[in-house]
Amino acid sequence: MKALANDKDMILPVCAIFRRFLKTQGLKFTTERALILDAILAKEEVFEADELLNEMRAAEHRVSKATIYRTLKHLMEANIITEVLIDSKQAHYRTIFGREPKGHLVCVETGKIVEFPVTELSAVADKIAKEHGFEPVSHRFVIYGVSPEAQKHPQADRG
Repeated sequence: MKALANDKDMILPVCAIFRRFLKTQGLKFTTERALILDAILAKEEVFEADELLNEMRAAEHRVSKATIYRTLKHLMEANIITEVLIDSKQAHYRTIFGREPKGHLVCVETGKIVEFPVTELSAVADKIAKEHGFEPVSHRFVIYGVSPEAQKHPQADRG
């Protein structure tokens, strides 16, 4: 399934879902939260909170770091985005609503992240869970390695 991030057919339901979620929490759907949601839905790949903040400030949107982090938390609770565990230093996020699950290749030298489809892996994860009596709720698939670009420029401390 192709990502529908820029498609109005996706943005409107996500916006409605997020509004309803915030209402159940006694929170308002503010202009800042709307801008953050729009910026996130425009992203095709994983992103960091600070990267999102910098992009929003570059677009001259007045939004605080605290608002970014609170909104990310609410979007995760509403099952619109998820945290992608790539490293222990920095949290990464990706949109999951309306998108197929993805796996990630992470270069341990450069930090480069490549997304790939996990259709077959999802089926295997579900099969393994069911064989052990588990009801699968989610899974993550991350491969750590050295990218072709990093292999061309060996680091002295690798090995």
